[in-house]
Amino acid sequence: MTELVAKIMLNVAEGNNSLVGELTRHTVMQITKKSIKQLTSQQYPIVNLTQVTRIDTAGLAWIFFLLEQANSASCQLTFSNVPTKLNKLISLSGVDGFLPVSV
Repeated sequence: MTELVAKIMLNVAEGNNSLVGELTRHTVMQITKKSIKQLTSQQYPIVNLTQVTRIDTAGLAWIFFLLEQANSASCQLTFSNVPTKLNKLISLSGVDGFLPVSV
């Protein structure tokens, strides 16, 4: 019997950044420091979340970790296409208004 392993990728390309896959406690460690550094080297990166298929509290914590890394690198990170499930998790966690979202 084969077990499917959940995956997450941070795709970084100037003007076309995205998270793809499941952002959970099982996957957050798959995101490389190199891709985070590439993202935070951009001045105004926007990360598209359309392709995030699942997220849990560890994934939400990782998003805030990414915001902290961006802040340390003096870049203004924002997110686009925030999934409904993430908005619900944000609301349940009491961190409404802390996630910078592009319009």
